[in-house]
Amino acid sequence: MPHQAREEKISILVVDDEPVVGDALKLVLESSGYEVVLVEKGREGITQAGNRRFRLAIIDLFLSDISGLRAIKTIREQQPEILIIMITGRGNPQAFSVARRLGVVGILAKPFRPADILQLITTNLAR
Repeated sequence: MPHQAREEKISILVVDDEPVVGDALKLVLESSGYEVVLVEKGREGITQAGNRRFRLAIIDLFLSDISGLRAIKTIREQQPEILIIMITGRGNPQAFSVARRLGVVGILAKPFRPADILQLITTNLAR
């Protein structure tokens, strides 16, 4: 069997209804070599996760159509092995506690630096 010349890119799903945040994440992640699917609605993210495999998802806590926690729970049910990072501009300890129980590997408060999200991704992918 011939050796593959290139490694397959790691696919990341980004679910954020703030275009400026989503676009910035897409730019940073793609420039770091990741394949990115960006959606603005939680239900769209669930559909994407139902149609293809992602290694990691970055999901905003507050989305315009459904709760980010509901999106996380459903995506986790579809893909139990997916790594999920939750991002939020405002949150509370109860939401963070629920997110942790749902298996979120990291929580980042907005605004965050590109280095912060990349570090969190790298650390979790290495596990």
